[in-house]
Amino acid sequence: MKAIILAAGLGTRLRPITDEVPKCMVPVNGVCIIDKQISNLHKHGITDIVVVGGYKADMLKKHLSVFPDITFIDNIRYAETNNMYSLYLVFQAMEQTECLLMNADVYYDDNIIAGLLSPVNKGISMIACDDGGYIEESMKITLDGKGSINHINKKITEEEYDAVSIDVYKLNEHAVKTLAEEVKNVIEIQGNTNSWTEVALDAIFDVADFKPYVIEGRWFEIDNHEDLHTAEKLFEGDEI
Repeated sequence: MKAIILAAGLGTRLRPITDEVPKCMVPVNGVCIIDKQISNLHKHGITDIVVVGGYKADMLKKHLSVFPDITFIDNIRYAETNNMYSLYLVFQAMEQTECLLMNADVYYDDNIIAGLLSPVNKGISMIACDDGGYIEESMKITLDGKGSINHINKKITEEEYDAVSIDVYKLNEHAVKTLAEEVKNVIEIQGNTNSWTEVALDAIFDVADFKPYVIEGRWFEIDNHEDLHTAEKLFEGDEI
């Protein structure tokens, strides 16, 4: 199992911290967000990790050099593209096999990785999600009558949504190959390099089945200073 971490973004809402470090290196109680993610993956046997950097890429690459199994891809177009383009670069460079996919601004408990990888979920594509309340800024999902995900979008209303995505995904090989084709279509045919990965995901649900994995652990997406303050309270006393 491979893991892909998308970490190219500017993190402008976390300035002045991100004037000095990339967003994924912002510390939560002294622990960089990306270090927590890597620790979570390592705890559950995943060491084949691809990180796509962009903003302050040299700093991030140096920071990650202590992890021998990490492959680093530099999205030099980070300022004019979105995370789908970063994923496109991965698909162009790497074998398309089952993987975990995540954004680098989410701080979460390692038991979420354990749940996604549990034997009962083997071979199933899943979106880790929280059904505990509507979050305006997050991606939301809806389910069809059979319990499969049929939409993911930030604009899904509180009346329509079934759960909130935490931006951690597990894709089987079929889903990866299908997503890679859709990403290629959006980037190369449509010429759209500034879309979220979830735009491509939303387009493949009719041909690639995804189930919700409702989490039990803690998580928080860190986009601004208020988020960072909340995350530090939520994870106070946490050990990496």
